[in-house]
Amino acid sequence: MKYLKQTRVVFGLFIGAFTLSSVVAMAQFNSNVTLKIGDAAPALKVEGWAKGKHLTGFKKGNVYVIDFWATWCGGCIASFPQISAIEEKYKGKVQFASIDSYEDIGENKGKDAMTVVNEFLKTPQGKTLKLNVAVDGKANTMYNTWIKPLRRQGFPTTFIIDKDGRIAWIDVNLDQLDWALSQVLAGTWDKVKAAQIMKGKDDLEDQLIKGFQDSTNKQTIMLAMKSHAEQLEKQFPDRKDAFAFYKLFALLEVDMSGVPAVLKQMAADPLSRYLNLSDAVGLTLQKPNLTKETYIACAKVQERLLSYPYSGKGYGGRSVKAYQELANTYYHANNNKLALSNIQEAIQLAQKEKASAEKIEELQKLFAMYQAKI
Repeated sequence: MKYLKQTRVVFGLFIGAFTLSSVVAMAQFNSNVTLKIGDAAPALKVEGWAKGKHLTGFKKGNVYVIDFWATWCGGCIASFPQISAIEEKYKGKVQFASIDSYEDIGENKGKDAMTVVNEFLKTPQGKTLKLNVAVDGKANTMYNTWIKPLRRQGFPTTFIIDKDGRIAWIDVNLDQLDWALSQVLAGTWDKVKAAQIMKGKDDLEDQLIKGFQDSTNKQTIMLAMKSHAEQLEKQFPDRKDAFAFYKLFALLEVDMSGVPAVLKQMAADPLSRYLNLSDAVGLTLQKPNLTKETYIACAKVQERLLSYPYSGKGYGGRSVKAYQELANTYYHANNNKLALSNIQEAIQLAQKEKASAEKIEELQKLFAMYQAKI
């Protein structure tokens, strides 16, 4: 198996970097999927526990969250505060276990995995992980039984195991974990529907990859992907969040007139994943000759991103950069009043964070420019 890069092997992050060719080259997709939502959870067989309470199996009537990571996985480490906060919220109701796996690569090749993990947990980054921590070890038993059978093979990957010991939810992003977990606990989660939605997303992802592998027929493939996304929206009208990004991506290629409506939908949908929101606005703003309506829709997405509490992931949250970009978007939308108010927010935050004099001067020049337009 080829080396797992030190980032998420998940489509959205590479799209967020705006280098789609790297998706095809680096993401690992399994054509022989043997583990899906609804299946019985595989056994828990680890080399040992580095921290916290040992978990040996899944007791009927209990709910569990199993989260896979590695010390070399930047996306995993960035997610520690988020999953630790969710674990704290459900303490006493849900058992969480953090499984370190696939350490015998790169700089860690030949090292004892337990030693690597114990040392990592002493670092400032490691201390942000509050979950019980197990180590898969050199045999990679957990990886081979939990991750390798999935369609997407990479970290982080998180599972919810329901009261019957079956997989209720799988994702490489934590933004919907709390939402799904509350329903699993309440007994209202529909595993069949969840599996169908995941299959729909997988099919759309296949079309997206195919579109970038077959440049000759890209337009035709994108039109088909748009149509497929719209069919899935009709089938699951309460889960448009699952398909909106793929529809947007297709529209960016074949029909820019439909982009503002999808962006506004994504901004307003409470289930929209922040990673998808960041990717969506980033890709849109790269396009030339955008309309005022499109810029306004982009601004709505950027405003939604400001509310994200986990800015350490590299997207979302309140930052000088976020306010500056939002001001620029409003400037291009000819709304100089909102451009001015957001650049003011950027200046105040830059001063609070003791940014460089050069940065503050840059922001002040923008303030003057926006003010002159009013």
